[in-house]
Amino acid sequence: MPSIDEIKSCAVQHRAATIEDIDTGKSEMLVRAAPYGVPTDIGGGITEEFRPGTFARSAKAPHRLCVWNGHGGPLIGRGLEQEERADSVWVRARLSRTQAARDALLDIEDKISDQVSVEFVPMSDHYDVTAHAGGLNVVHRRATLLGFAIVPEGAYGKHSYIVSIREDDERERQLDEARLWLEHYKRRTFEQQAS
Repeated sequence: MPSIDEIKSCAVQHRAATIEDIDTGKSEMLVRAAPYGVPTDIGGGITEEFRPGTFARSAKAPHRLCVWNGHGGPLIGRGLEQEERADSVWVRARLSRTQAARDALLDIEDKISDQVSVEFVPMSDHYDVTAHAGGLNVVHRRATLLGFAIVPEGAYGKHSYIVSIREDDERERQLDEARLWLEHYKRRTFEQQAS
């Protein structure tokens, strides 16, 4: 789970995105990389959203966007074009003729992998953090889009493993807080009875 400190460190971040279209004949795919203006719960009491134009600078050089087969996996493609639309940034990418790229396309067709994780780097002077009832909201105004990884579950997506771990961590944190409160309450009650 990204903590607010990790977001502030401007390290590479991963977020779930959707594959909107695939053309196996051309080995191309269209990805809706980041919906704009949609607060998304990324766990740990943090919601995040992207403002329109967040990735506009990356659109000037779509060939720099990379496609990986899994996080940290082999490079299997490059961006062809990136389009800033009112609702999101859209990326069309071409996959290579390598076996890893062909396997990734087949996994998408067979619905084994049906999501991607967008990889981006937040820019320290171009996001706002505000408090809300359940925690914090991070709004990105500008960030550097690096590309995306084809994965079975996008990072912080609805069914991703990391969200379930984060939820377990949150439950554990709440239990720890309850245990500390109970210990403090017992100590205070004992001290009051002793005096």
